[in-house]
Amino acid sequence: MRGDGAGRELDLEEVDAFAEAAHQGQERAPGVPFVEHVRAVRKILEEEFPEPVDDVTLAIALLHDVLEDCDVHPTILLERWGKEVQEGVTLLSWRLRALGIERPPAVYWSGIRRGPRAVRLVKSADRIHNMRETIQRPHAALREKYLTETSRDLLPILRDAGETWMVERLEELLEKLGE
Repeated sequence: MRGDGAGRELDLEEVDAFAEAAHQGQERAPGVPFVEHVRAVRKILEEEFPEPVDDVTLAIALLHDVLEDCDVHPTILLERWGKEVQEGVTLLSWRLRALGIERPPAVYWSGIRRGPRAVRLVKSADRIHNMRETIQRPHAALREKYLTETSRDLLPILRDAGETWMVERLEELLEKLGE
């Protein structure tokens, strides 16, 4: 448990429990609880990424889909885990379900580009996990989306930011997905 820089302690077990409760009843694939996806994203950052990742980034990883897929209002994240976590999760959300807001792609990708590094790391780990799943369980529409969006939108942002490790992993996955 480390502080978030604002005097607040982040308890990642509490964040994980919140994510599990928020995604209750949602499945990623038949019989696979959705929360396993956000845990896998956290695990990529903790166990595969070659640099230490702070608790704020790991909290964002665990919560990255709650605004988009659940009826969680952004102020709940702000009150419980602070501005850094709330803003990171908001930047990673195509839509804010509780507010009925859908963001256009240009706005979304601009937020990924201009946001803090934590946002790019979580987005990259999320895409790594999504692509790995699509390779294991082929889904034509997702395959095309990931091939196009990763090359056109995500990789240029990561290259500009100097995120070499993420670029290399995603390029490897693009090659496998394109086979």
